[in-house]
This record gives sequence, C-alpha cells and structure tokens, in this order.
Amino acid sequence: MLLTTVLIADFEKAGRATCQRLLQLEKKIKVVGEARCGLEAMTAAAKLKPRVLLLDPSGVLGEDFSLVSTILEKSPKTRIILLSERASDADILDALSQGALGYLAKPALAIYLTKAVRVVAAGEAWVPRRMVGRLIDQLAPGQA
Repeated sequence: MLLTTVLIADFEKAGRATCQRLLQLEKKIKVVGEARCGLEAMTAAAKLKPRVLLLDPSGVLGEDFSLVSTILEKSPKTRIILLSERASDADILDALSQGALGYLAKPALAIYLTKAVRVVAAGEAWVPRRMVGRLIDQLAPGQA
C-alpha cells in the first residue's frame, strides 16, 4: 500500500480542519503537517517533503500564487493543489505555469478533495473543466 503524504497550508483554521477531516477518512492518505502562511508552507514542505501540498495562498498580505515556484524550489517532488474561494482563471493558469498540478475551489472540497489528491499524487492534473480549452490554447497557440 503506497501512502500519499499531504501538507495542508491554509491561513484559516477552519480550512485546515475541513481538509484534515475529509482526508482522515482515506486509508492511503496521511496528513503530515499543517501551515498557516506561505513561509510556514515553504519551511514545512522543505522539511516534510509531502507528496501533495494543499495550498491556499490568499489572505496573507504579500502572498499570492507566486508561492508555487518558491515552494517547488525547496521541495521539487511535491505536487501542489491550489485551494481558493475564488481564483481568477489567469491566477490559476499562472500557478500551473509555475508548476502547480491542480486547482480546487473551496466550495467543492467535500465532493472532490480526496479524488483531487489521488489524481495529483499520481502525477496528473486537476483543473476545472472550463479551463481545459484555455490550457490547450496556451500549450499549442495557433493550433485551433
């Protein structure tokens, strides 16, 4: 049984608790730590080397989706799923271009979190269906 380790980085205690509660039901997923801000997320990712990092970069002054590349410098094998109440498509595309492998809107956590973690842990992407066309356009401009 291959265990997927997860680090939860959310500035809201309720957000961390929700992720923890949903993931503890999964036998093959283990939460190895929590972080309250980007600096804690970077430090914890470098130390714990989780397979998946659930990252909500909003809510802390000066932190945004650019955290992705910084965290991946410290822990290059970690796969990042962004969590947000409402990120713009441009923010999501920017984070994906920096190396994130997924995005999940917080209102959809109860439905999709465990599946998104499994998919991203396996090296696949998890993005809203509405974005697939834009991603393809970015990868192959002028091919439409």
